[in-house]
Amino acid sequence: MQKYQLEFILSTYEDSPDGFKNSIIEFGEDIKIVEVPDVSETKTKNFKINIRTQDPTLIFDACAQFGRIKSVKVLEG
Repeated sequence: MQKYQLEFILSTYEDSPDGFKNSIIEFGEDIKIVEVPDVSETKTKNFKINIRTQDPTLIFDACAQFGRIKSVKVLEG
């Protein structure tokens, strides 16, 4: 089955990535989550997420429950 490498930013009010990490861990591998600075005046936090998965839709649906997804890159392979 085809694997995809996803890279995106999740803008969320969550203080820790644990909640959304736990919701996507079963759908992918090689998960990397790093907090990135937010230049806006909002109280959101931005987390850059990298993950390999067979079904990007499952990852995006799970993360959308925690905030807004932006700057999406999807690579095959």
